[in-house]
Amino acid sequence: MNDFRKSGRAVLKAIVVTDPMCSWCWGMAKAIEESAHTLAGRVEFDLLLGGINIHGTQPIGDYGRRHLMKIWTEVHEVTGQTFGFRLPEEFIYNSTLSCVAVQAVRRRSGVAPFGFLHRLQQALFEAGENINSPSVLDALAVEFGWQPGELSIDLNDKRLHEQVAEQFSTSRSYGTNALPAVLIESDGERKLLLGGYADSAMLVELLSDRLDPLS
Repeated sequence: MNDFRKSGRAVLKAIVVTDPMCSWCWGMAKAIEESAHTLAGRVEFDLLLGGINIHGTQPIGDYGRRHLMKIWTEVHEVTGQTFGFRLPEEFIYNSTLSCVAVQAVRRRSGVAPFGFLHRLQQALFEAGENINSPSVLDALAVEFGWQPGELSIDLNDKRLHEQVAEQFSTSRSYGTNALPAVLIESDGERKLLLGGYADSAMLVELLSDRLDPLS
């Protein structure tokens, strides 16, 4: 799960609208990684945070848990992605704080933090960890070179919260209420390329088709 470094040769940008708590986004994580490596040097991959249940304040109940297990089963069957099929106790399904963590990592690294994003998804969907917990987010950030306790400080950064809220709003302006989605950007103009899940072969084909006129 690596970040995809920018290349000066890339002529097209693919912006993945995604979220740490989006199960279909986790299902598409491998496809994104494979596509980025296949198209390295031709397409620059970036991400835009979409937000999941961002106004939620109550722990998810029994009905919500059963509903999520149903969705996870479908994602697993369609994509082959791994799920642990368990959720943390007293878990509030609101992705705002985990998105702030992703943005904090982006600010420090200077590149789209796909590696950290996918690690958060793995922690939630495979291991059933509470990625709304500052201590859990801290521990995961340490895997990416942060010092213990550093990320907790950034989670309270007002500017980071503003940047995340702006991304939520921007992603919806492109009609990306259903995640994941992929936008393409060329010559400063963004368009919606794909709404919903696609495997790597389909994504590479769609992006390659857009590259041909630019070649």
